[in-house]
Amino acid sequence: MLRIVKSAMLALALAGAASTSQAFSLLGPFDGWQVGRIGYNLPFNGDIGGPMTLGEEYRWNIRTVTYGFDPSFLDYFGARGVEEVRKAVAILNGLPPISKMSADLSEFPQNTRRINYEASALQMIDLKTIALGVLVEEVGLASPERYTWTLRDLVETPRTYWVTRRNYDPVTWQQSVFVNGTLYTYGVFEFPSEVFGLDWADAVEFGVDPLAIPYTSVASLIEGLHGGYPVIGEYVTGLTRDDVGGLRYLYRPNNYNVESPIPGLTRTGGVPGSPVDPSATNNTVATALRPGVDKITFVEAKFESGGFGNFIAITNRYVDYYFTNNVLVKTTTERAQLFAPDILFSAADIGPGGQILRTDTSGWTNNTSINGSPAAPALAGPGVINPTAVITFGKTIDVNVNTPLFLYEHQVVPGYVWGAFDGTTNRPFLFPDGATIQDLENRVLGR
Repeated sequence: MLRIVKSAMLALALAGAASTSQAFSLLGPFDGWQVGRIGYNLPFNGDIGGPMTLGEEYRWNIRTVTYGFDPSFLDYFGARGVEEVRKAVAILNGLPPISKMSADLSEFPQNTRRINYEASALQMIDLKTIALGVLVEEVGLASPERYTWTLRDLVETPRTYWVTRRNYDPVTWQQSVFVNGTLYTYGVFEFPSEVFGLDWADAVEFGVDPLAIPYTSVASLIEGLHGGYPVIGEYVTGLTRDDVGGLRYLYRPNNYNVESPIPGLTRTGGVPGSPVDPSATNNTVATALRPGVDKITFVEAKFESGGFGNFIAITNRYVDYYFTNNVLVKTTTERAQLFAPDILFSAADIGPGGQILRTDTSGWTNNTSINGSPAAPALAGPGVINPTAVITFGKTIDVNVNTPLFLYEHQVVPGYVWGAFDGTTNRPFLFPDGATIQDLENRVLGR
């Protein structure tokens, strides 16, 4: 009887949790304790930052972020590659302002991943999908599936693991063990130096329900490129509820942080009807308490001539909101003569098996010293994301993989290849520009 009662109570608890069974994780520069021994900043994993707690988040504090493509990207991926990245940007630009979203975010799906089986058989990775995953990372989100459970410390003698959560519900702000409705538990695993080159441990997540769909967030896509959840043959149709929940936390208008302007931002005047800032006597933009920008718009920067030469200078103008003497002030600002985009897409030979490199988060500004009491201990944030971020896609992804027991050409495992595909009946498009699906089929099938 007691067992039945306990089972009923557990079922009720899970049912109650289902209404808020969501979570996001925040990205920032590695904190001092986030070291390789407990699974952070691993040299072979491509990590650019670590998970932050609430209140230590990093975000853009400008409303317009520019992006562009350098000649190496255009040479390798061509016009179709540019088109695929633009599709990823369009998904972000298509989001409504944070202030217009519903309280429970029910208008956003819990899973947007789909499979193209032809692309999967041909070992293809969708360029648009990975570009979207990287952009979500570059606006301040980490993989919630990876940091649902994570190590905070490891005591060697006696061996003791301190496990915490860096995953937060976008409605209640409480720590959560759900991501897009999937409940995660963990097991602590030790990985030996004989295999990875260093001894390290991690709290590895896995779903409680074996039939639940794991790793649904777009923010977790980049983890898949570095040995996590596979992304071969997968594409996404948009952001999930928990991705949007993380963006809402970061950029909501009632998320106030003291912030300095990014370089190159100048004040051009007041806004009619807005209170006047008595300290605003020149074109300097104030370091002040600022709300989230509500919505970021991505604008493409273009070259002077067909992908070559210099970028055409862009001037972005918008209204800046900040508080002075407990009064909300609005001023017009501009970033003039931007000759380089805030986010630059590139291509390079980054080694066999290499898929993508990104600028790390060490250039992001930690504003903890201007937030809160000067006597308070230094925190990992909050802070501001600064340009320029360079996102480099690997050129040498098309390789053969041989193991010691299978050394001949006909025994290879084909390496990954970049492609563009969706749920239509159109055949996948293969990169680099000029490659053909027929050539890829011959290689994969050993013909």
